[in-house]
Amino acid sequence: MAEQDDIPFYQKPEWADVVPIPQDDGPNPLVPIAYTREYSTTMGYFRAMCRTQEKSERALDLTKIVIELSPSHYTVWYYRQQLLKELNKDLKEEMTWIEWMINEHPKSYQIWHHRQVIVGRIATTLFTPSDSTNTTAQSTIPTAQATEAAVQYDTLSESQKTAVNDLVKAELEVIAESLKDDTKNYHAWSYRQWVLAHFGLGPWWVDELAYTEELIAEDVRNNSAWNQRYFVVTNAKAEGLTEEDVQREVQFAKSKIEKTPSNESPWVYLAGILRKGNHPISEIKEFCEGLLSLPRANFSPFVHSTLLDIYEAEAKEQRSAASVEKAKEEAIMLAEKVDPIRIKYWNWRKTQLQKIEVLA
Repeated sequence: MAEQDDIPFYQKPEWADVVPIPQDDGPNPLVPIAYTREYSTTMGYFRAMCRTQEKSERALDLTKIVIELSPSHYTVWYYRQQLLKELNKDLKEEMTWIEWMINEHPKSYQIWHHRQVIVGRIATTLFTPSDSTNTTAQSTIPTAQATEAAVQYDTLSESQKTAVNDLVKAELEVIAESLKDDTKNYHAWSYRQWVLAHFGLGPWWVDELAYTEELIAEDVRNNSAWNQRYFVVTNAKAEGLTEEDVQREVQFAKSKIEKTPSNESPWVYLAGILRKGNHPISEIKEFCEGLLSLPRANFSPFVHSTLLDIYEAEAKEQRSAASVEKAKEEAIMLAEKVDPIRIKYWNWRKTQLQKIEVLA
């Protein structure tokens, strides 16, 4: 049996009827790619399968061979998805193989998207045909950034909720393992957001908030974790971001800023939460001014740029000459001492301040 496995697939009897189709680069290719003989031969057989659209076990086996040679070959992934459905294959076995592929190629978008498609199909098997309100995933798999649930969790029976919880938990664990190796893997994070959103407003949202807090505690500069936290707090409730959420998250961001005032991530997060909650940035004026008493914060571009924004907004709203002067001081500080690499920008901001009409 081992000797049989060592034989290239195209030398086996079951492939004798297939005539491989070579790649056609035209009569005078300018820069032909130096494919390996194995890859060129394998692709010749794959083209033959695609031409006839053969739906068979050998075609499925061939897609696996091609994918392991070239994991980013999206055409092969799509063909494999068609074959899995046509042949009614065990999707749990497919999930095991995908997990192995993720470990080998964690940055391949095609692998993560394939897992998304397969999980979407598995989800539809959790419901009976009569559960039409819960099977919208059958026709369309939402994009990774979609926040509209394809499964309405609150309408499920208890047994269905248990099945969905188990599936979501398993997927989040797989993603978390991958993120241990690279906490900023964009494709893993995109898929994680899809998993959270696809299955509705289930209990996993609360756990996800705690997960982001753990990651931020490990690395306060993990901008991916901050982005995920924003995704969670703005999508975890049907009513959206509540006033309680805003106050909690503002305090959370402030606590991280106090420790690392020159870290951009919590500043961006704080501004985003205030904006999403329809709160003016002036609410953190006292906080920012207080930071200036800390030696480590006095040369933070984010402290001074935020104060510049606050004073400028005050000057426009109150037509205050004093606020204009404070804003100018911040612009000068940024241009000359704190952030001189952007001196032209800060000088331009200063010229804009001079255009503000103030009360005599």
